[in-house]
Amino acid sequence: MMEVDGFSESDELDLNFPEEVVKAIQEILPSDDPFDAPDFNTVDYINSRFPAEQSLQHIDDVLEEMRLKITSTDDEIRTVVRSLTNVDQDGKASLLHAQEAIAELFSRFQDIKVRAGESESRVKEITRDIKQLDTAKRNLTTSINTLNHLQMLVEGVHKLQQLKARREYGEIADLLQGVMNVLDSLNRYKHIPQVADLANQVDQIRNALECQILEDFQRAFHGPNARRFAPSKELAEACLVVSILDPKVKCNIIDDVVKTQLAEYEVLFAGGESDAWLSKVDLRRKWLLKTAVEFEKTLAAMFPPTWQVPARLALAFCELTCTQLSQAMEMRTHDVDVATLLHAHKVMSELESLLIRKYVGFQANELRTPRTSVSTNPFEEAGDGSGNKPNGIKYPLNGDSTTDSAAKSPFDGAICKCFHPYLKVYLENVDKHLTEQIEKFSTEMKNYRFEHIDAEESNVVPCCGELFTIYKNVLVEFLRLGPGECLGGLTKVMQKHLCEFAGRVLRTALPKVGGNIPMPKDLNMKELTSVLAQVQTLWREGDSPPHLSDDDVRRVCSVLVSAEYCEEMTSRLESKLKARSPTTLAHSISLSHEQDLFHAVLSQCIALLVTHVETLCDPPLISMIKMNWLLEQTGDQSAYITAISQHIASAVPLVRHNLHTSRKYFTRFCDKLAATIVSKFVQQVYKCRPINSLGCEQLLLDCHALKAILLELPVVGSQVRREPPQAFVRMVVRGLARAELVLQVVMGEYDTHSDLVDKFIRILPDTTIVDFQKVIEMRSVKDRAAALETYRQKALSAAGVSSLAPGDLHHHSVTNTSIHVSSVSGGLPSPEHEMSKIARLERMLKSRRLISC
Repeated sequence: MMEVDGFSESDELDLNFPEEVVKAIQEILPSDDPFDAPDFNTVDYINSRFPAEQSLQHIDDVLEEMRLKITSTDDEIRTVVRSLTNVDQDGKASLLHAQEAIAELFSRFQDIKVRAGESESRVKEITRDIKQLDTAKRNLTTSINTLNHLQMLVEGVHKLQQLKARREYGEIADLLQGVMNVLDSLNRYKHIPQVADLANQVDQIRNALECQILEDFQRAFHGPNARRFAPSKELAEACLVVSILDPKVKCNIIDDVVKTQLAEYEVLFAGGESDAWLSKVDLRRKWLLKTAVEFEKTLAAMFPPTWQVPARLALAFCELTCTQLSQAMEMRTHDVDVATLLHAHKVMSELESLLIRKYVGFQANELRTPRTSVSTNPFEEAGDGSGNKPNGIKYPLNGDSTTDSAAKSPFDGAICKCFHPYLKVYLENVDKHLTEQIEKFSTEMKNYRFEHIDAEESNVVPCCGELFTIYKNVLVEFLRLGPGECLGGLTKVMQKHLCEFAGRVLRTALPKVGGNIPMPKDLNMKELTSVLAQVQTLWREGDSPPHLSDDDVRRVCSVLVSAEYCEEMTSRLESKLKARSPTTLAHSISLSHEQDLFHAVLSQCIALLVTHVETLCDPPLISMIKMNWLLEQTGDQSAYITAISQHIASAVPLVRHNLHTSRKYFTRFCDKLAATIVSKFVQQVYKCRPINSLGCEQLLLDCHALKAILLELPVVGSQVRREPPQAFVRMVVRGLARAELVLQVVMGEYDTHSDLVDKFIRILPDTTIVDFQKVIEMRSVKDRAAALETYRQKALSAAGVSSLAPGDLHHHSVTNTSIHVSSVSGGLPSPEHEMSKIARLERMLKSRRLISC
C-alpha cells in the first residue's frame, strides 16, 4: 500500500466538517466540481455517469479520466505540503522579528510617558501663576469700576438735587436714568452705609420729582390760567421724567387729562338731556371728532407717543358714551324702537370702526404685541369650493369676502355693547318682517308660472334664494348688534319661518291632490312614511285616478329641486349658527327638524311623480287579466307592453329634463317607479288565468320586453346613452325573475302533484303557501286540496317541522303565514337547469329583435 504522510489508504479519515466550515470553504474556494459538494454520493454520481446499460461502453474512458484527475490532485497536494514547510520556517523568523520590534516600541512608550509627566508638572506651575495674575487683575478692575460708579452716583445725586430745584426736566430725564442704572450695578453693595445712604437720597429725589411734576400739571390744567393753557416745553420734558418714575404717576396724569377733556361732554350728553337720546348719536360722534382733532393739534404733542394719550381719550369717550346711552335707554325703555336702535347702532359701529382703523395696535392694558386678525364674517367658508353649484344657482351661505382685521381691538363693541339688552326689539322686528315675507312668497307661488326651462337653467323658485339671502343679512346684522351668546333667540325665529316656508310656500305649490294631505306640525322621519302612504292611498281609492299635466309635472319638479336647495341651505345655516355661537350654546342649536320638513316635501314630490307615471301604466297592466291566455301560438310582445312603453317614453323625459340639476333624486324616482311597475306586473301575472303553456311563453316574452323597457328607463328619450346603475339593474332583474320563475312552474308538465310541488319549492324557495295556491289556480288544477296538502307536507318536512301533531299541522297550514323552504332533495334538477330554458327563450327573443342585445 502507498502511504502519504504516515497515513495508509485503508485508514478512514473523519472528513465530516460542520456546516459553518463548509460554507466558509465554499465562499473562499468556490467550485463546481461534484466531488467538492458536501453531500456527494458515490452511487448517485455513478448512476448519473452511467444512466443506462449502453453507457457502460464508455467505462474505460471514464476510468482513464478518473486516474488523470487523481494524479493531478496528488501533485497539487504534494506542492501544497512542500510550500507549507517553507511557510512554517518563514513564519518563525517573522515572529521573532515582530517580538523584537514590540520590545523596542514598548521602551519608547515608557520614555514618552516619563517625559509627558515632567511636561505636565511644568504646565501646572505656569498656569498657577497665570491664574493668580488673572484674579488680581479682575479684582483690581472691579474695584476701579466700583469706585467710578460710586463717584458717578455721588456726583449724579448732587446734580439731580440742583436740577430739581431749577425744574430743568430735560437734563433730569437723561441723568436720572443713568443714576438708576448705576444704582442697579451697586445693588450688591447696599449693605455698606455710604451706598445705602446714596440709595435713600435717590428715592427721596424721585418722590420729590413725582410730587413736583403732579403739582405742575395740576396748576397747568386746573389753575387760574387753565383756559389759556398752551403746551409748554417744560411739561413735555416732565413727561419724559414721568416715564422713568412710578407708572402710577403716568396713569394719574393721563386720567386727569382725559377727565378734563371729557368734562364738557359728560355735562352736554347726560342721561336727562335732550341730546342724550339715541336719535342724537350723530352729535356725539361730531363732538368726538372735533375734540380729537383739536387735542391732536394742541396737547397731544406734549405727551410721548408711547403714552397713546389720543387713543386713551377716545376709549374713555366710548366707555362714557356706553354708560350714558345705557342710562338713557333705562329711563325711556318704551321709546326704544327698531328704527332708532338700528340708527344708533349703525352710527356708533361706524365710529368704532373708524377708531379701530385710526389706532391700530392700541391696547388698553399697554401691551405692545400685535394682535392677529380674526375674521368676523359669519358666512366665511373654509375655502374648499365644494359649495359652488352650476346652472346659475345662488348660494348666499357660501361665504363673504370681508374680514375684520381689528376684531380684538378695545374699541370693538366698546359702545355697541349697550344695545345688547335690547336685542329682543330687533328679534320682534325680524319676526314681523319674515312673516310678511312668507305671506308675500305664498302669494307669489300661487301666481308663479312653472315654464319650460333650458338645460343650463335651474328651476329653483326665486323665493328660495330670496329667503336665505334675507337670513344671511339678518345673521350678519344680528352679529353686529350682539354677541354669539344671543343667537339662541334668532335661531328660534329662523326655525319658525323655515317651517312656515316649507308648509305654506313649497307644499301649497304642489297640485291639490298632493297638497291637501295635512302635514303634522312636529313631523319626523318616522311620520313621513305615513303621510306619503296617505297620499298614495287617496289616489288609489279614488274613482278617477288623477293625471298630472305637463305644467303640473314641471311644478312638482320645481318644488322638488327647491326643497333640495332649501334642505342644503338649512344645513349650511346650521353650521354658520354653530360656528358663531359659543361652545356652551352650539350643541343646543339644531335645524334637523326643519331639514326633515324640506325632505318630507321632497319625498312627497317623488311620490307624486311616481304615482303620476304609475297611474298611466295601470290601465295596460289591468288589461292583462282580461286577455285570453289560452293561446295557440306566440307572437311579438303584447299590446299592453307597448302601451306601457309609450306611457314611459312620454312621461319620463319631461321629469328627467326638469330634474337635470338633481340627478340624485331623478335616480331615486327611477328606482321607485321601476320597483312599483315590477311589483304590479308580478301581481298581475298571478291573475292571468286560465293559461296554457303557449300563454306562459307569451308572458315570458312580455316579461323580457318589460325588462328591456325598464332598464332603459333612466335614458329613455335621451340622446345621451349611459349604462344604468348596477343597483338599478339588479333590482329590475331580481324583481322580474320572480315572474319568470312562476311562469316556468306554471308551464311545466307534471305527472303528479308531488312533481309540481317539488319544482315549485326548488325554483321558488322563499315563497309561501299563498303563492303556491295562486300557481295551482293559474294551472286550473282540479284537486286543489290534495295539491295544497302535498305542498304542506313537503314544505314542513323541508323546514324541519314534520314532527308536529296532526291537529297542530292542520292549524299551522291554514294560518297563511309564510313557510320558507330553504333546501330540498339533492337528487332533483337545480334552478340553474330550469333557468337554461329562460336563457334559450332570451336568445329567441333577441333573434326576433324583440328585446335589445
